[in-house]
Amino acid sequence: MNFYIKEWPNKMATLMTDDGVVLWTFSNVEEAHSVWRDWCKLHENKASYKINHLENSRLTYDSV
Repeated sequence: MNFYIKEWPNKMATLMTDDGVVLWTFSNVEEAHSVWRDWCKLHENKASYKINHLENSRLTYDSV
């Protein structure tokens, strides 16, 4: 499953699934990444996940 972090013009960030389901909105990208990494630690060895960061209309891959 793919997850995305969308950074908004006001610097808030939304964590969402690859099919567009919004999971949570954070005050900044760093907070979203922190929550994402903590979630992955809880679920390691159970499934394979990756996250992508959407910023300024470009997609960048962030390995976890």
